[in-house]
Amino acid sequence: MTSQGDDYQTSLLSGVEDSSGDDTDEPRQSGLGLGLLVLRLGLGVIMGAHGLQHLFGAFGGPGVGGFAHVLEMFGYHKQTTLLSWITGVTEVAGGALVLVGLFTPLAAAGLLGVAANVVYAKFHGGFFVGDGKGFEFELLLGLVALALVFTGAGRISLERNTPWRKRPLPLGLVSLLLAAAASVVVIVLTR
Repeated sequence: MTSQGDDYQTSLLSGVEDSSGDDTDEPRQSGLGLGLLVLRLGLGVIMGAHGLQHLFGAFGGPGVGGFAHVLEMFGYHKQTTLLSWITGVTEVAGGALVLVGLFTPLAAAGLLGVAANVVYAKFHGGFFVGDGKGFEFELLLGLVALALVFTGAGRISLERNTPWRKRPLPLGLVSLLLAAAASVVVIVLTR
């Protein structure tokens, strides 16, 4: 005979750990896991490569000094070198974590914050504008990051047995708030 407290505790923990592997939802969920992997790979590689451009000048990028100058052209006038470092590190670290599927809601929130600032900086230039002045590409990256904030990494990831993979909404909401706060702080302090 179990007490009411034991039943309550058991119900709180049910579903947090994976079962022996024969989930009844597996056939239905296998496409979801693969789809999330594709989104993670795309976002992680693209944002990580941008970060390597911004930090080290890889792939023909500007490096920290050149990126600071680019930020000035987009209306950031204070602490542009520091902002270059923060942006590059966020892109590389966030891209790597999203790529392997570890701390995905937080990593995706960092990438969302970067994308949101780029959209804000390019917004006056229009949606579709040649020479990289439009913001449609960064908006798409931000939307992919936003989706991963709320979905998490999926089954094909390093965070397979974490509580936030089973219930991603609470950490997703916290991560979204952190991304929004960081974006506002960057805009207020550097523009």
